[in-house]
Amino acid sequence: MKKITVRVEDYIYDRINLVAKENHISANKVIGNILKKVVEQPKEISYIEEIHKTLIKLENKLISISKKQKLHFDISSYHFANQGYLSNAEPSEDKCLNEILNKDVNKFNE
Repeated sequence: MKKITVRVEDYIYDRINLVAKENHISANKVIGNILKKVVEQPKEISYIEEIHKTLIKLENKLISISKKQKLHFDISSYHFANQGYLSNAEPSEDKCLNEILNKDVNKFNE
């Protein structure tokens, strides 16, 4: 068995002594039980932060997909509304289409 020195605040020390007196054991035994409980906790609990980060990444990807779907819907709606008009034969010269495309360009890289 190894020795370890622990420094605690006065109010924590008083609480440890109260618990020790209530259970008729030494303060060292109380501290040992506390440390044992913390060390032997299931490892899944310590991965909560990693799960949180992964969920945030997934949420950001879903938002990006949603923005791309909206752009696709806008372009499809525009195409449907202007289908058959010869003035829109050249897509690169179409002012409305360029406005739709340029409006959302920077939103994809968020």
